[in-house]
Amino acid sequence: MVAIGVAACARSVATREVPTPSVVETPLFSFHSNFWVNLHHFLYMTARARAGLDANRAAVGLVLGDTVGFGTLTRDQLDGWAAALAHYGRAVAPRDMLFDSSLVAVNDHLAELEAATAVTGAPRLDSGIAAALDRAASAYRVLWWPRHDAANRRWTSDALIPLREHGAEAARVEAVAFRTRWSATPVRVDVSAYTNWAGAYTTEHPSHINIGSVDHIGSGGPSSFETLFHEVLHTMDDSLLTVVRASFRETGKRLPRDVTHPFIFFTAGEVTRKLFPGYVPFAESGGLWTRNADFARMLPLLRAHWEPYLDGRASMEEAARRIAAGW
Repeated sequence: MVAIGVAACARSVATREVPTPSVVETPLFSFHSNFWVNLHHFLYMTARARAGLDANRAAVGLVLGDTVGFGTLTRDQLDGWAAALAHYGRAVAPRDMLFDSSLVAVNDHLAELEAATAVTGAPRLDSGIAAALDRAASAYRVLWWPRHDAANRRWTSDALIPLREHGAEAARVEAVAFRTRWSATPVRVDVSAYTNWAGAYTTEHPSHINIGSVDHIGSGGPSSFETLFHEVLHTMDDSLLTVVRASFRETGKRLPRDVTHPFIFFTAGEVTRKLFPGYVPFAESGGLWTRNADFARMLPLLRAHWEPYLDGRASMEEAARRIAAGW
């Protein structure tokens, strides 16, 4: 990583407004590189890493090492950064970015504020988090944002290449497979240097995909394509969940804890594999099918019954019943 300028440069740009956010619209996805969403995730991940949380995750090592040029910050910037990290360490880091509804709301509100020069006092935004973000903004704007924004733009540029070629077909197949219509408007994707331990996550109402450009392993090309079409399925799985629940209830079997996630991994992986011959889906290449006990148990059932459904040789109900029976 390259240090950004020197102390004099830091002081000269510290008061500049937040740069114009990068927005790339496509028929399927709307890609954003948003200063506030990036800062929020970076503070969150840094605070978690310093607390020893997610210590076995690759993103932790990356975020702790992302300090090049730190000594060029002014005393005010250093103090603001320390105060923001302290607040995140106390009030934000112990919570889960994906499952804590109040943190989901914070991220959604920050997405709406991407052109704002400050966020304190913004309606519906947690006041403590808003104050911390404003205190950290000067340091982040000078030291990290140019690098993080550049990484986000590179990730998006790389993702657009396969998306333009095969995106429409993947969207059609997934909508049919999950018995739902694609969103009437492009699904929002906030690309941030860091997101959470997983490197990507999705929340709903509204649909909001968050993808890491620095900490997302294997990004670029078909891998970025699979990530997008994996994450969007989390917003499209209501019909699948209803059918799977009914099938397991009929057979009296225990419902898997992470009910639709194996179906999402398998579907997005197979859609990408068929569009990009020779590609190995990341659940397979990363060993997820063997590391997670429920996933390992589900994989042969998906191959035997869900894959024929994807190929049009069975109904969803038939595939779900057979999977439930074999569970």
